[in-house]
Amino acid sequence: MKIVDGRRIGSVTVSEDTLLLAEVVGDVILNIGHLELKGKILGNLHVRGGTCRLLGIVKGNVVNEKGDMEIFGTVHGKVITKTGYTYINPGSKVGSIEKGFVEVNKV
Repeated sequence: MKIVDGRRIGSVTVSEDTLLLAEVVGDVILNIGHLELKGKILGNLHVRGGTCRLLGIVKGNVVNEKGDMEIFGTVHGKVITKTGYTYINPGSKVGSIEKGFVEVNKV
């Protein structure tokens, strides 16, 4: 398991099992693997695959595009679920919840 701590400026892309203890100024993108987020994101969190457990703070939006998402922390923006599974703990602080739609081109 990879451990990311300290302060990161810019976007962070996760492609393996990661424990994020850092403060990230930018977006965090989870492509595959497991992300355990105990830090702070001053941007958006995109879950494109894999599993994510949010125990920290996200100042922007959380977008679940295809993965499994568990929220136990704080989201100042929206929680948007396009596809996949999203669980929000009743004790969590969330700005709003939205069900996104995936656009499909018809032939």
